[in-house]
Amino acid sequence: MSIKSIIKNTAKFAAFKIIYPAVYGISRLRRVDKNKIIFAEIRGDKLSDNFRLIYERLKEVPELELTVFFARNNSGGFGYLWRYAKLAAMTGNARCVLLNETCNLFGAFRLRKETKLIQTWHACGAFKRWGKSCSDKSFGETAEAQDKFPAHTNYTLVTVSSPECIPAYKEAFGLSSKSSCVQAVGVSRTDYYFMPDSRERAFGHIYKICPAARGKKIILYAPTFRGEADKAYIPNMLDIPSLKESFGEDHVLLIKRHGFVRKRYDIPDECRDFAFDVTEDTGIEKLIITADICITDYSSLIFEFSLMERPMIFFAFDLEEYYDSRGFFYSYDESFLPGKTAKTGGELTELIKEAESSDCREVKAFRKRFMSACDGRSTERIVKRILSAD
Repeated sequence: MSIKSIIKNTAKFAAFKIIYPAVYGISRLRRVDKNKIIFAEIRGDKLSDNFRLIYERLKEVPELELTVFFARNNSGGFGYLWRYAKLAAMTGNARCVLLNETCNLFGAFRLRKETKLIQTWHACGAFKRWGKSCSDKSFGETAEAQDKFPAHTNYTLVTVSSPECIPAYKEAFGLSSKSSCVQAVGVSRTDYYFMPDSRERAFGHIYKICPAARGKKIILYAPTFRGEADKAYIPNMLDIPSLKESFGEDHVLLIKRHGFVRKRYDIPDECRDFAFDVTEDTGIEKLIITADICITDYSSLIFEFSLMERPMIFFAFDLEEYYDSRGFFYSYDESFLPGKTAKTGGELTELIKEAESSDCREVKAFRKRFMSACDGRSTERIVKRILSAD
């Protein structure tokens, strides 16, 4: 082990085992401020979709003091250790802290009973394994590291999209099967899809950023990332020229990269009137509303897209490799997937043609199974839990 690694590990151990418990212990000596609510953004640098509607609803309560804290735990170096200490101090007298990512700060001490810790996880459904469910795989942390720096021990509430998902979240978070904190109250950001003007706004936005889409069907390609989060890259097996040859007259292809992927998709010059990387131009929710067909692979996007009850195709050319590094909660086959799987460009083209006339029966069943609590009132239920006296 290098000197740098030794220093980093020693600093992390000291922070989580000594400094954070001490900081929180001192800060909790204050009386709880019943108006203080903290939104903890662990990775991002702006208020995320998971929090936005909850934040806007709570802003309507005049006496509440809302704080958005940016931990930036993916920025490298030791800076996040200092920011976590600040968050521990802020938490000491808070009424409620909301998370949407894993944050092992909250496993470093036991929260006072008057403070709620609500996990609004950043994905719907339960698809790829994470946390305790993929310990010691190449994607996940070791079981030893997760036990040394636990993250999921203090939750008051974990919001999920349906009762079907509850066992998977308990497994991933290492919670007892008897734990009652994981509840199907819905996912706040999905309320957007039920708003009366969301469809009109979404199409207006897409036509503005991509005029070529007007009057044509939209094929959305939204794969998950490959590699590690800090070195993520997009899969490069999509044959764009072939897709243009088959569908270019009356379709456009809109590409949405995973948030971890920085490099834009390489679109051939001759296809720039058909294929567009719109990642920086729009959020995924507008693409979900406007897309006629979605092509993905192992992305949890499928749960939200099922709310549209439109065709999905799974381009899983590297299934065996991906499964070995991550694993799934369900078998990756037609007993789970709400659509058919392609492993080659030719198969993908045929499935797109076939999907044009699909009745989406399997998508509707998938929606009922995995998204039953997402009905346009999720934010209302979550806010009620935040403000409740218990």
